Amino acid sequence: MKVTTSIQRGAQYLCVKFGEVVTAIDQVAVVKGLPMWEVERQLGSGLRKRLIVSARSLMPIQPTANFA
Repeated sequence: MKVTTSIQRGAQYLCVKFGEVVTAIDQVAVVKGLPMWEVERQLGSGLRKRLIVSARSLMPIQPTANFA
C-alpha cells in the first residue's frame, strides 16, 4: 500500500535522524500509517549505505539565497 507524500524519488533530503544529506530511492512500506522510504547516504570514502527511514524524518533541503 502506497501513501502519498511530497517525497520524490532521486531527490536529496536532510535526514534529521543522522543530520546528513540522503537521496530518496523508493517507498518500501507503510508502518503504523507512516510511509517508510529507502534512502542512500554517501560515506566519506565514496561508499554508499542504504537505510530505511520514515518520511517524517526527511526534510527538503532549502536553497540558500545569495545576498550580494
